[in-house]
Amino acid sequence: MHADLKSQTRLLRLSLFLWAATPLVDLFLLALSGNLGANPQETLLRSTGMCCLVLLLVTLSITPLRRLLDWTELVRLRRMLGLWAFAYAFIHLLGFWAFEHEFLWSAVLKDAFKRPFVTVGLVGFALLIPLAITSNQWSMRQLGARWKTIHQLIYAVALLGCIHFFLHRAGKNNFFDPSVALAVTVVLLGLRWRWRRPRHH
Repeated sequence: MHADLKSQTRLLRLSLFLWAATPLVDLFLLALSGNLGANPQETLLRSTGMCCLVLLLVTLSITPLRRLLDWTELVRLRRMLGLWAFAYAFIHLLGFWAFEHEFLWSAVLKDAFKRPFVTVGLVGFALLIPLAITSNQWSMRQLGARWKTIHQLIYAVALLGCIHFFLHRAGKNNFFDPSVALAVTVVLLGLRWRWRRPRHH
């Protein structure tokens, strides 16, 4: 039975890897063929931003699923999913930097003072960096208990991602998708709080 679970986890890992990679491959092929639409910048930024947020939420759901299904091997999937989330966040920021500010950081910083959604996005990305850097066995050994503390930042990143999404959609007055993302994040945070809360007998 234990061997079956490991086999199932490997298959799930491969499936999730392909699922995470597919939007990026699709964007690359669309860009090569010149089929990103009338506004390639918006297509790239919207797609990579959405993929990043979805992957963050899937990453956060691994621990609750592990507990609910008693499937400890699921924990091995978190690192891969988290790194994919970082990859999409990096491409999202790179596209924003290139398309809107012609690779000028000074222009990005000025924009951050004018538009709150840019500020929130930059802070969220900054918090993702230590998570990506320490997503390896060496960092886990070196940091010990501090590693878990650092990686709890993912909850703050997810909340900032939802706020970034809300602020961006404010101009279009379309809050359905951000509301769904925020609701999922709140549920996952609530489960974590409930499980960590000391039980009184």
